[in-house]
Amino acid sequence: MKAKLLILLLACCSIYTSHAQTTVDAQGIKYEVISGTTNARIIQNTAGCPTGANIPASITINGSSYTVTEIGTQAFFRCSDLIGSLTIPNSVTSIGNNAFNRCTGLTGSLTIPNSVTSIGNAAFYQCYGFTGSLTIPNSVTSIGIQAFDGCSGLTGSLSIPNSVTAIGNGTFANCRGFTGSLTIPNSVTSIGNAAFYQCTGFTGSLTIPNSVTSIGDYAFGYCTGLTGSLTIPNSVTSIENAAFYRCSGFTGSLSIPNTVTAIGEQAFYGCSGFTGSLNIPNSVTAIGDYAFRDCSGFTGSLTIPNSVTSIENAAFYRCSGLTGSLTIPNTVTSIGNLAFYDCKNLTSVTVEKSTPPTLGRDVFGFSSDNGGTDWKPNCDLNIPDGATAYYVS
Repeated sequence: MKAKLLILLLACCSIYTSHAQTTVDAQGIKYEVISGTTNARIIQNTAGCPTGANIPASITINGSSYTVTEIGTQAFFRCSDLIGSLTIPNSVTSIGNNAFNRCTGLTGSLTIPNSVTSIGNAAFYQCYGFTGSLTIPNSVTSIGIQAFDGCSGLTGSLSIPNSVTAIGNGTFANCRGFTGSLTIPNSVTSIGNAAFYQCTGFTGSLTIPNSVTSIGDYAFGYCTGLTGSLTIPNSVTSIENAAFYRCSGFTGSLSIPNTVTAIGEQAFYGCSGFTGSLNIPNSVTAIGDYAFRDCSGFTGSLTIPNSVTSIENAAFYRCSGLTGSLTIPNTVTSIGNLAFYDCKNLTSVTVEKSTPPTLGRDVFGFSSDNGGTDWKPNCDLNIPDGATAYYVS
């Protein structure tokens, strides 16, 4: 009876010991066995951070060898002592959320091996110490939100592989060091809010593929170096708020397809480099606040299509390059404050609605020499027959 009890106790102890030794520390990195496999993941080490940046491809735990396949959630979170170049072995398939968040001591280029299929949210957030290029392999199918937000030292062109289907919110926000071109593959269907916000170093033209259906708020805000014409593909149905806010470097024309139904607030605010005429397609129903404010390069006449019902505040504020006529169809029921303020070179305005639309203040005003606001001189107002009483009362 005692022998059986001793055997049972030893078995229990053996089971407990095996479970307890599924984690191990090696050179300051903490690993755990992925249940039911011969693989291991790196987990957060709350006791401290390693000083080296090399991650091994395999680790020995409890006398057995395990392949390191995952860099887990917050594995090196805020490890500012993690210094030097970062080597991620070819065995790793996923980089978890916040894995290297605020590892500010990392330097050099960032090479992600072609074994990696997913990069988690904020994986390299605020890793501003990188001073080289970023290589994202074709194996990667998903890049999390804010994955590289604040990696301001990354340089060179950015090529997103055609295995990626979405660029999430803030994925490359504040990556000011990129230079050269930006390549978005035709596998991408959505560009999230602030995806490339303040990526000021990009140069050359921007090609948005026909696969993209949505461009989020501030998606390219402050991307001041982009040049050439901009064509919004006909797969896009809406241009969200501030999508191209202050993208002042564009030159050439802006093409908006007839699939777009809404142009959001500040969508092209400060895009002063566009030249040529502005054609707003018949699909658009609303032009948001400040949508084309300070787009001083547009020239020629402007016709608002009869699909539009409202022109919001300062929508065309200081579009001083517009010359010739402005036609506002009878579908427009309201025109916001300062909508065409300082459009000084318009020579005529035609309003087709017999009953005036609701007008905000200083719709056609302009800044006078004495710093005040006057009404635009030398501009003819054309209104429907018999509607004079409505417009002068």
